[in-house]
Amino acid sequence: MASVRGQVSRLHLWVPFAAGGLLGGASTGLVLAVLSGLTSPLPGRARAIAVLGAAVVLTALDLWQHRLRLPQRGTLIPQTVFAAGLPRGFLRFGFEYGTGVRTLIPSAASYILAAALVLTGLPWWQTVLVGAVFGFSRTLAVLQYLLMGTDDWAAFLSAHTRVLERLGSLVAAGLVSAAALPAVLG
Repeated sequence: MASVRGQVSRLHLWVPFAAGGLLGGASTGLVLAVLSGLTSPLPGRARAIAVLGAAVVLTALDLWQHRLRLPQRGTLIPQTVFAAGLPRGFLRFGFEYGTGVRTLIPSAASYILAAALVLTGLPWWQTVLVGAVFGFSRTLAVLQYLLMGTDDWAAFLSAHTRVLERLGSLVAAGLVSAAALPAVLG
């Protein structure tokens, strides 16, 4: 494990990364809120059925595919984002990471949540808030990596990665389905 001084210096860089993640997620939430407005003319029951259908299909894809094949960018964020210095680079990297658009998304959970946000018709500010929480929560894995140290984190992930990804999809599908089911049955 790294020294305390090394941890503090890396934690200092996590702060702009987390701020960028929060802002990136909020921007994705804003896009989803606009898309949600476009689906608002659809009857509530039809939107709830679509949410359930999306949750079932996306979870099934995640469970039966060895590697999730949904639209996403499969390349890493380029090193050029750090050209303006580390703090600014980590802010930009966090923003791009927080959007969920320029990075690998290994689980269907994000797609399930996005479909639910577009189809449920929440107030726009709630959708933006959920997006911000999504973006910030993505940065917590990096914080955990910094606090645990590389060897422990790598060992944990190598033993549990795909199980955690699938579990995330199941939890997201269960929560979204529980929220949509009353509208379908009502």
